[in-house]
Amino acid sequence: MFLESYSCVLCVEEVEELDCPFAQFCWIFLGIQWDNSLLPLERFILAKQHFGCVTFREVMIIACCTTLEHRNSIIFNNGHLSFTAWLRSFEHELKLVVLRAKPTVAAKLTSWLSSLFLFNTLSALGLGPL
Repeated sequence: MFLESYSCVLCVEEVEELDCPFAQFCWIFLGIQWDNSLLPLERFILAKQHFGCVTFREVMIIACCTTLEHRNSIIFNNGHLSFTAWLRSFEHELKLVVLRAKPTVAAKLTSWLSSLFLFNTLSALGLGPL
């Protein structure tokens, strides 16, 4: 399919959506590192290994969906770029998945989400690495 532009609407740079600084910041916040020098499958496998949690697939899918939803709200609803809005949406969607997940997966997702916010809060206060 041909599009007039593959540039990202989330930023002012003329880059494709996956290389957008906003998306990269979201991935870094979640603790997911993408090696763009690899082929897509290899990139996915390496990111999963570095993530270190069995909930990688769920987190990655929710992050992709919420990033696309945020982009669509900017395009179609005249929304504004906001990490806080994206994070609120990500947290909401993850909690919905927790409600439908098996108890063991739900516990791991809940634990991961709690540690994510604790780690990033401590980092923002200068009490840990960011």
